[in-house]
Amino acid sequence: MNTPAQPELPISDAIHQSAWQQSQSYSTPRAKWGAYINQVCLDTVLPWLQDDYDVIPTVQFNAGGILNGIALSLNQKRLILIPDKSIDTSELRVPQEWIDVPSLVGDYYLAVQVNPDEQSVRVWGYTTHQQLKAKGQYDADDRMYSVDNYQLIQDIQVLRVVQQLCANEPAQAAVSVLAEVPQVQAESLLQRLSQIAIDQIRLELPFTLWGALLDSELWRQRLVQLQNHPTNQTSVVTNLTQWFQNTFTETWRSLETVLNSESPTLNFRQAASSELTIQRVKVLLLAEQTVLLIIALTAEPDGRVGIRIQLSPPEGTLCLPQYLNLSLLSSRGDTIQSVQTRSQDNSIQLQRFKCPVGTQFQVQVSYLDGVVTESFQC
Repeated sequence: MNTPAQPELPISDAIHQSAWQQSQSYSTPRAKWGAYINQVCLDTVLPWLQDDYDVIPTVQFNAGGILNGIALSLNQKRLILIPDKSIDTSELRVPQEWIDVPSLVGDYYLAVQVNPDEQSVRVWGYTTHQQLKAKGQYDADDRMYSVDNYQLIQDIQVLRVVQQLCANEPAQAAVSVLAEVPQVQAESLLQRLSQIAIDQIRLELPFTLWGALLDSELWRQRLVQLQNHPTNQTSVVTNLTQWFQNTFTETWRSLETVLNSESPTLNFRQAASSELTIQRVKVLLLAEQTVLLIIALTAEPDGRVGIRIQLSPPEGTLCLPQYLNLSLLSSRGDTIQSVQTRSQDNSIQLQRFKCPVGTQFQVQVSYLDGVVTESFQC
C-alpha cells in the first residue's frame, strides 16, 4: 500500500460524536478536551496503522484526561502517539511522563496534528526516545520535552522501513528508577486529588510522586478513574461519633496498619491508655512532606467526646520537619490553640479538649506553603 509521507486521515462524524460523548464524563474542561483529542487520535490512527502494517496494534494505555498521549504496541515496539490540535508544527512537545516514567517509555514517538474544524488528523513526523532524551529541551514549568521539527523524521514511511530492517536496534535511552509509593501514602494522595478541582492534575504533585504513581498500573488506573468520575468538591466533614460504632471512612486507618511497634506515636497511646477508646490515623501530604494525623477519642460520662490530636512522622522517619504547625480551629476558622515543631521533635500534639455532640471544628496542618485542613463533627 502506497502511504503518503505524512498521511492525512479523516475524522468521521461517528468518531467525532463518540469521542465527544466519552469525554463529557471527565471532571474539568481541560480534561474533557484532552480526552476528546486523545480519543479522536486513537480512533483515526489505529485503523491506518493496522492497514499499513497488516498487524493489529494493541492499546496499552490511553491516558485520557490526565495526560496527553497514547501508548501502543506494534511489532514488539512501543509507539507513543502525541496528539496536538495546534496548527503550529514547528516542534513536538512530549509530556515528561512518557520520557521518564519507566513503564511508560516508548521506542518511537509520533507527532499527530488533530484538526477538529477540518475533521482531519495528520501524522507529520516521528522520533525515538533516545533522541528525545539526548536532544530534547526540558521545560520544568510544564514538565515537557520539546524537539524542533527539523530534528524529527518527517517521512512516516521511514518508520516502517526501520521496523523491517532494524527491528533489533535499540530506540530507548536509560531512565532512572522511581521509588515506589507506599500504599498508605498513595491512597492519601489519591484522596487529596479527589477532593479539589484541579485543572492540570499532572502538575499538582512533585514529579517524583506523580511519576511513581503512574509507574504503577494499579495507581495509574485509579488516577484515570478519578478524572473520569469526579467527586463532589465540597468539603468532607468527618463524623467522629460514628467512630464509636466502628464506622470509618477508608482514609482513616487503624494505627496498626500504619505504624510499627517502635513508633513514638505509641507513647501517645500509652500515656492515657486507661481513657482512650478509639484511635485512627490519616496520612497527609503537604509541601512534599508526609505526616501522620492521629485522632484519639474518649466517650465522656457527661455525654461529651474527649479528643486528643497528634502529628507524627511516617514509619522510617525519626522526626517531623521543623516549623510545622498543628492548629485547632473553630467552625468559623478562628484559631483556638496551636503548636509548632522545634528541631528534632518526633511528635507534637494539641491539649486535650472535650466537645458536646454536634460541635463542629477544624484541624489545620501547615508547613511552608502547604496547608491541609480537616473538618470534623462530634
